[in-house]
Amino acid sequence: MNDEATQVGPEQENYLPNSAGADNGESNQECTDIIRTLPDGFSVCDSQSANWVIRRVMEARAYGKRVTEWAAAEVARAKNDEARLLYIFGGQLKAWATEEIQRLGGRRKSVCLPAGSLGCRREPVRLVIDDDSAVINWAQCACPKAIATIIKLNKTTVIEHFKTTGEIPDSGAHIEPERDYFSIR
Repeated sequence: MNDEATQVGPEQENYLPNSAGADNGESNQECTDIIRTLPDGFSVCDSQSANWVIRRVMEARAYGKRVTEWAAAEVARAKNDEARLLYIFGGQLKAWATEEIQRLGGRRKSVCLPAGSLGCRREPVRLVIDDDSAVINWAQCACPKAIATIIKLNKTTVIEHFKTTGEIPDSGAHIEPERDYFSIR
C-alpha cells in the first residue's frame, strides 16, 4: 500500500475519536489501523462501498453485543461461584480466621494471606429502612426534618410549552436548529 492509503484524510478526520466531540475510548492510531486495512483509495462512492462500510459497522455492533452478553454471563458465573464457595466454606473460613487471630494475640482484626485477607469486625447497631412509605408517615410526626421536598423539572412539559407558545426560558436552555439526522441501523 502507498502512504496516501494510510493517511487519515479530512473526511475521515471528522469521525476520529477526540475530534469534534467524539469520545469513545479509541485512539486515533486505532482508526488509522482500520484505514490501513482498506484497499488503496477506498471511499464510499456507490451502493457497494456504502454497503461494505455499513456491514462492518453492523458486525462491530453485533460483536460488541456478544462481548457484553459474554461478560454478563461471566460476571453471573463468578458471583454464583463466590456464593457457592461461601456457602460451603464460609463457616470454616470464619472459624479458622477467628482462631488464627486469637493465636496471634487477638490484637489484630484480620489475617492477611497471599490471595486476600480474612477479617472479623463488629458492626454497630443500625437502622434498616424496609418500607419508605411507612417511615415517611412516621417521620411526618416524629422527625419532620427527615422529610425532604424535591423540586424536579418536568422537561416534557417545558418542551410542550415551547412547541405551543414559542416561549423559552431566559437561561438554562437553548434552541437547536432543525437538522438532518444520520443513522445506521
